[in-house]
Amino acid sequence: MKRIACLVMFLALSSLFYSCDKETLITESELPAVSSKFINTHFADVDISMIIKEKEIFSCDYTVYMMNGFEIKFTKSGDWEHVDGKHTSIPESILALLPQGILTYIKNTVSDYSIVEIDKEHSKYEVGLSNDVDLKFNSKGEFLYIDD
Repeated sequence: MKRIACLVMFLALSSLFYSCDKETLITESELPAVSSKFINTHFADVDISMIIKEKEIFSCDYTVYMMNGFEIKFTKSGDWEHVDGKHTSIPESILALLPQGILTYIKNTVSDYSIVEIDKEHSKYEVGLSNDVDLKFNSKGEFLYIDD
């Protein structure tokens, strides 16, 4: 009897957590203003293909797919946290948002490759290069390690 009660409780909790994950297609007007400004600033001449709002139990984020293949993720508040060029160089205007140390390191050590992906987290940045090597930096832009 205990096993059945535990199984029922497990299934109930599982369905609760599963039902909290929800992806919805939205329009640009439903994005936070900060996200729309980012898109209009850095991708002014590129149309949006699709925007997905993903709600989870304790979070919400937005993924914007651009017609040129770029994918941009935004936090609930609208701040960018991920830009993926899908093997296309990230625009210079976005690179200018990175700490100067990242740009200096790349210029001085791996200038033959371009930046094609950026992940911005609370305490670090991950920069993907066109040679499929990822570089990790702290929030100040100081190099940490290579993640290949």
